[in-house]
Amino acid sequence: MIPLFKNTRLIIAYAAFWLFICCSHFTLLFFAYEIPLTESIIDSLVFNILFAIIGIGIWFPIYFSSSEERSLFLHIIQHLAYSVLTIGIWISIGFYIINSIFAQKPDVMEFISMTIPWRITTGILLYSLIVLFYYLVIYYKNYRDKQEKETELRALIRESELKTLKSQINPHFLFNSLNSISSLTMIMPEKAQEMVIKLSEFMRYSLAKKDEQLVTLEKEINNINRYLDIEKIRFGSRLNIDKEIHQQCRDASLPALILQPIIENAIKYGVYESTDQSHINITCTYRHNMLKVKISNTYDADFITKQGEGFGLLNISKRLQLIYGRPDLMKIEKTETTFTINLFIPQHIHKTQKDHGKD
Repeated sequence: MIPLFKNTRLIIAYAAFWLFICCSHFTLLFFAYEIPLTESIIDSLVFNILFAIIGIGIWFPIYFSSSEERSLFLHIIQHLAYSVLTIGIWISIGFYIINSIFAQKPDVMEFISMTIPWRITTGILLYSLIVLFYYLVIYYKNYRDKQEKETELRALIRESELKTLKSQINPHFLFNSLNSISSLTMIMPEKAQEMVIKLSEFMRYSLAKKDEQLVTLEKEINNINRYLDIEKIRFGSRLNIDKEIHQQCRDASLPALILQPIIENAIKYGVYESTDQSHINITCTYRHNMLKVKISNTYDADFITKQGEGFGLLNISKRLQLIYGRPDLMKIEKTETTFTINLFIPQHIHKTQKDHGKD
């Protein structure tokens, strides 16, 4: 379809252009050549409306022959041929219509014949302007198509990166859990059996949410509870959990499976590498369309190894930046005895994407 008919503003602009040309044509005939009013109006309307109609049809040969593979020379030859054909048709039909209207006025037809060179020059100028306009439309259309394709490609890459990051969580956790079960099998088989059941529940949730980007905080906390139940079987009283979750936070959304690596990190450095009791505090607050999740754990500085932030935390930072387009949504605080991670999850953009299905 001709792009002119797809866009109201283009139609208005095209009509305004030809109105201006008609007025200019009339002014030239009436004031410069002193042609009578009626003849000037009819001459202006016939020739310009006719060219406006022909100009719409010029779109097709230009659009279907605007290949970038063609040389500049071929484009010039092509437009010379098109312009000769267009102007020839325009003057022939215009002359025929004027002759039909003013058949009894030979002076009018004599004036038309006398001004044919001027009309040809005008036709070349009008053809050039229309061609330029259509090339601009084609360029803009190609530019927009390229932008859309690049946007789609970036979205596909982003989705692929998110799936990759999320898929890296479960094998890591599964490896640690199986090690824990293995260590309990011989000394506490009942606890090992309980861990297997808890692990299956945890993995069922993970598999169910593997293709979802956002879930509610309540579902994510329920999943964290499953994970903590598994670890408490192993560590018993050495692991203490405190949770403070405001009611308005429970329906807030956040990326699926994003809290588990933080809790895993807290247990790894707070419980695994300490002989004392360890405490993990989870606090969730909601303010100004922002969900804040604060997770703190105690640790023994004498046992902490210098391993950086760890794979899981880098994973979280990348996921947040990919989803929300901001690099400042995770902050880490560290004292001599406490390690704290603060997550800031915007709600106003993704609120409609909350998951309301069953766990």
